[in-house]
Amino acid sequence: MGKRLTAADVCAVTGYSRDELHALLRVLEPYCTDKPSPRVAREFMPRDLVVLGVTQLLEERYGLRRTAVAELGLQLQSALAGPKGVNRDARLLVSVRPPRIDYLEAGAIATEGLVIALGPLFEKVDDYLSFEPQLSLQFGPSLVARKYG
Repeated sequence: MGKRLTAADVCAVTGYSRDELHALLRVLEPYCTDKPSPRVAREFMPRDLVVLGVTQLLEERYGLRRTAVAELGLQLQSALAGPKGVNRDARLLVSVRPPRIDYLEAGAIATEGLVIALGPLFEKVDDYLSFEPQLSLQFGPSLVARKYG
């Protein structure tokens, strides 16, 4: 079983502060209906890192209000759900009115809406999940000799 992902992991990947993340989770479906037990840290799936990474881009980079982002929650979950082939050129086509999100494969033509490249976000999540900081032991040259006796 892999590492359990917590709010600290989500914040590290997305750039949200803890307060921003908790405020978003109170209004974003399906997180707002999933109430964790008191004094028990909410656990996240790797897909949540991508979903919440997209919401952070929508809020910070593209200036969408949190209420508009909250309306897109279920469509965002749906667009990013299910097994998909590795595709670093995948994009999301986001429309706010009416709320709609489409997952676009490489080469698909985007109609009207905000287009978000998923490759950089996939890479950021993969890097975070794949490589734990490793201890580097700095041993210098040493003489190894056998003693008898």
